Amino acid sequence: MIIDIHTHTLCPGVNDILGGPPPRGAVPYQRDMSEESRAVDGAQGPDLMQKFNDGPTRDRAMAAMGVDFQIIAPAPGQQHYWAEADLLARLSRAQNDHVAATVGRDTGRFAGLGTLPLSAPDAAVREATRAVEELGLRGFQIDSRAHEMELSDPALDPVWARLAQLGAVLAIHPLGFSHGQRLSDFFMVNVVGQPLEEIIAVHHLIFGGVLDRHPDLRVLVAHGGGYFPYYVGRMDHAWNARPELRRLIGDAPSTYLRRMWYDTCVFDAPTLARLVDLTGADRVMMGSDWPFDMGDADPVTLVRAAVPDAAAQAAVLSGTAVDFFRLAR
Repeated sequence: MIIDIHTHTLCPGVNDILGGPPPRGAVPYQRDMSEESRAVDGAQGPDLMQKFNDGPTRDRAMAAMGVDFQIIAPAPGQQHYWAEADLLARLSRAQNDHVAATVGRDTGRFAGLGTLPLSAPDAAVREATRAVEELGLRGFQIDSRAHEMELSDPALDPVWARLAQLGAVLAIHPLGFSHGQRLSDFFMVNVVGQPLEEIIAVHHLIFGGVLDRHPDLRVLVAHGGGYFPYYVGRMDHAWNARPELRRLIGDAPSTYLRRMWYDTCVFDAPTLARLVDLTGADRVMMGSDWPFDMGDADPVTLVRAAVPDAAAQAAVLSGTAVDFFRLAR
């Protein structure tokens, strides 16, 4: 069973709850991209909407990619952590209900990740409980920070503790860059900004002691872990050289490579081979980022080119995801 662990849907009801499209300034990706890139995104809109929510279109895409099973998560542009707590809770609830309904079309071929009202931690704990226990979602996709709170903020500890208790996974998937004013040109808001956000989030999880305080929290970092796996040597050097980086953790940052999981959405076989070498095939899962144009249209071929060992290849294509998401064998 070949599993794609990184695909998306989009909840049509979100803008109705908001009373219209969100302010452009509320979504960094929209705020910072150039007018040229905004026009390209706009032209893709109708096609993307069909791919997000039309079942036969999704089925055909899976067949073309050679995928048997998908993990479906909300589109990250609907996280909206800027909203006040009650509104944000309604938005998260609507998206989680939508994901559950999408998955419910065929639970033998789909499983779901939801979203959380993360900037309202009490509400996030309640929604996590509901979405796992009542809807059967396997975990939650979040941004790389919760509005003004970084992921190391102690206010978020009850959320991480509850996710660990529920056995729910945590997937980090930013959209754009929080301070992306320099990233407008050449689509840097995505190409540079998102992997940069991911290493910042990982930095907080490691140096902020989150992974030590919550050893049972299972964290997936999209897009091959961002820049983290490929620049961990500098983090280790800083940990050795700077006492303030050793204040909350006793082990080098590189030891945390195997405390997290990663997808294969790196587009390059040598890069993916390096990721598997650094972390192990039991920490890497095939993910396409479908249906976005920044997704990998042929992830199975990439895995087969990058991971020639049969056992490791089987793990990346299927086995690691089965274990991570606790899917039926």
